[in-house]
Amino acid sequence: MGKAGAGVLPMVIPRNRQRTSLEDRLLEFAKEARTAAALVVPGREQDELLRKARKAEMLASATDRLTLADPY
Repeated sequence: MGKAGAGVLPMVIPRNRQRTSLEDRLLEFAKEARTAAALVVPGREQDELLRKARKAEMLASATDRLTLADPY
């Protein structure tokens, strides 16, 4: 028997930078959710999509305000 863990590569955590800002990604999600909501019949699914769109827009607005806030 060999050493425990011999030949095992260390865990590498990918460090990919986002190409778009969080605000832009949230607004894109909201736009897609509203488009999807327009394609379904009125009801629970449409309400859920619209709720998610509003929530994403509110978060985008909040992230914008938080990044502009002076930390001092």
